[in-house]
Amino acid sequence: MKYPKDLKGFKPVVYLRISTDEQSPADKGKPLNKNTALKNQLERIQKWLKSNGLSQASPNHIHYELASGGDPTRPVLKRAINQAVEMKGKRMFIVGELSRFHRDIRHGMAETIPLYENDIPLVATDDNLITGTVNEPEGDNDILMGLKISLATGERERLRGRVKRAITERQEQGIFASKGLDLFPEADGDIWGYMIENESKIGSKKTGGIGNTEFLRLLDVVYGRPFGKTVGFLNSVKNRLEKMRANMTPDEFNDWNEFRRRILEMERKLGSNSWEMKAVRYRVNGYITDPTNENYSMKPSEEVIQNALDNPAENLSFKDAKKYRSQVSKRASK
Repeated sequence: MKYPKDLKGFKPVVYLRISTDEQSPADKGKPLNKNTALKNQLERIQKWLKSNGLSQASPNHIHYELASGGDPTRPVLKRAINQAVEMKGKRMFIVGELSRFHRDIRHGMAETIPLYENDIPLVATDDNLITGTVNEPEGDNDILMGLKISLATGERERLRGRVKRAITERQEQGIFASKGLDLFPEADGDIWGYMIENESKIGSKKTGGIGNTEFLRLLDVVYGRPFGKTVGFLNSVKNRLEKMRANMTPDEFNDWNEFRRRILEMERKLGSNSWEMKAVRYRVNGYITDPTNENYSMKPSEEVIQNALDNPAENLSFKDAKKYRSQVSKRASK
């Protein structure tokens, strides 16, 4: 099976994967088969199959997964492999590139064993690589497969190292790397303000609250329409507030709450998606989100906030700063 023509008559089982970092924000919440990056993978695979005169995969033989390539637990990958193993007749297991199959050399090679032992070639269309099986050995191609998965493993470890170093550097600057606490500026009222003022009412009647369903109904009123949150949200709020009150003095908690209100009003005035507000949030997210963490416990100064407003490009995350420069250069060129 050195060449695609050797796969004539083989039924394809297709596995598609992206990590959460690769998923477009616009695709979050959509069914995976509607995600742009996964659709692009499938399109390239289908084009390769068609150009080589091979059978297309039926919809029930196409598997989509949102997971890290280094995660050894991936249930969809295992389900796809099991499907291929249990099918009758000639079949092949197809990925766009070997890094989609795995980014961990040890677990990745182990996952190929059921395919190898059941005479199912692993095909990486972007790499134009077809691996061997127990009855159709392909030594050179198998070596290439090992090298490519090894390279993907190294790339993953280097990326993880860069990300870890970048997060550490940001933490030392008091910057919270993730999105941060949602203040719900689109609400009619102050959602967090209401929950703080009525903290004792959160929870079931057995624990002294008014009942989670009733509290969620009241949040609908504050929001001005259905809020769409669950009991899990209330539990996380209660845990967060209990942690803050246990680790902050009343004055510290009040200072934090006043600062939170100020940022909420800024979001309402400037718009949470404006570059100025994104810059402010990037600089103050740590304090708003986790003020009990020593990395973020210092309230951002007036100078920090004003600098973010005046110079958003210098105070945005790397990804946002890149978008900002691109938009500014487009406006300048008009």
